[in-house]
Amino acid sequence: MLRLTSSKDFQRVRRDGRSWSHPLVVLIACRNEGAPSRIGITAASGMAGAVARNRAKRRLRAAVRLAETQIAAGWDIVLIARPALVNGQWPEILGALETLLRRGKLAQEVAP
Repeated sequence: MLRLTSSKDFQRVRRDGRSWSHPLVVLIACRNEGAPSRIGITAASGMAGAVARNRAKRRLRAAVRLAETQIAAGWDIVLIARPALVNGQWPEILGALETLLRRGKLAQEVAP
């Protein structure tokens, strides 16, 4: 998985991208220049404390690693963990990510 790391890239995606939300996570996506998809993960500012923010980001990174083969190429994606993600059950987190990828049409078709 390639990571979105620069502040300018995060700002560009937030400014030019389209967003979809779920109670556990927000997904914002913007086309890139045909390069492989890159993903940046951040946590909502309303999350109480660094421990909760870091735990939410770790859980979201783990979910992305499981779903990265489904993500279509050519996108810059920002995932924003919401406070409910810290206490969310693992199947809920995976389902939220899958739902957002489908809603944003960012999931590539997998051959049967």
